Amino acid sequence: MYEPTSTKWTDVYLNEAISLLLITTCPLFLLFYWITYQDFGVSISSSAEALISDGILNFLARCPRPTVASTTAYAAWVLSQAALYHALPGPLHRGPRTPGGRQLLYRLNGFYAWMLTIGFAAVATFGRLIDPTYIARHWGDLLATANVYCAALIVIFYVKARLKPDNAGETLLTGHFWYDLFNGGELHPRTGVLFDWKHFNASRTGGLLLWTLIADLGASDLSFVAFQYQLHGVVTNAMIMATIFRGIIVGEYFYFENCIYGFAAIMPQIWTLQTQYLARYPVDLSNAMTIAVTTAFAAGWVLNHDANRQKSNCREMAGNCLIWGREAQFLEATYQTVDGKKHRTVLLYSEALLVTATVVHRCFRDEARCKEKYGDTWDEYCKIVKWRMIPGIF
Repeated sequence: MYEPTSTKWTDVYLNEAISLLLITTCPLFLLFYWITYQDFGVSISSSAEALISDGILNFLARCPRPTVASTTAYAAWVLSQAALYHALPGPLHRGPRTPGGRQLLYRLNGFYAWMLTIGFAAVATFGRLIDPTYIARHWGDLLATANVYCAALIVIFYVKARLKPDNAGETLLTGHFWYDLFNGGELHPRTGVLFDWKHFNASRTGGLLLWTLIADLGASDLSFVAFQYQLHGVVTNAMIMATIFRGIIVGEYFYFENCIYGFAAIMPQIWTLQTQYLARYPVDLSNAMTIAVTTAFAAGWVLNHDANRQKSNCREMAGNCLIWGREAQFLEATYQTVDGKKHRTVLLYSEALLVTATVVHRCFRDEARCKEKYGDTWDEYCKIVKWRMIPGIF
């Protein structure tokens, strides 16, 4: 069993309080946004005023609820994606070494699952077998169903971690209910050898693949794209750009599935707020703005993609390569897993780009974990790589 980063009572109770806050507020946050979009014309201020004046219980009475139709549709979605996850061919890839010392195998067939899902949805749409606006029109019911699905998984794997964990070295149980519930107990719960529940839910049931169906289905123009056309008789250039950009990101995610892991309720709701808004309130950008936005996206995508490519290449080549045309500079660090074995890894010189507040949080979180994992070598790395995100500033 691996240990928490701190055992001081102040940190323990702070972690417990933060875990309780996150577990209880995340579903409320998603529902608040749905109510804002559904009942208050996408006005956060009006929605907040109603929350204060009506009280939280009366405000939440507007929340959607699972229906028989939404439950059936969501169950069919999960089962079909589970079948594709299990049955489709794909290369086997070893993940990063776990605290228990294992390197788990993953079958990377997400790109094939993505293409098959898009293809089926396109054919079914043109064949009038499905309504392309179904997800958009029943979004509230599906969101409520997704939250129930998430709650069920949390309970199941909370119990599994206590009764039958896959690996004790990858299971964190502190005896503090909310902290253990938030962490999930097991790092990599699995069924069989290759069915990884964390990877499956992050990328298939509600993560990137469902995000694609909600926001972008290429020529099919499903979901909120179709919903905008149904409401207004037009698909605006802002909607087209948003869906194309997302399609590129999702396609890259699955094509380079070994480099990135991505939620079953949060991601589809929060990451599609733009298309949810545009479906109801169409916006046409000027030609100059369209060019500027497209250029900014292309520059950011190329820079991020190439930085990730060079990082992966440097690790695979143990530093015997070029980065930005220069010989790679790196530190070789050692760390020990709970099985007592020592391992080596390469710490690359790279500077992150500021994208969201989440990235800032992850920056400090990962620094603490790297300090714990690599010790003095991490301190040496920080002396050389002085800036976290913005050179000369932060």
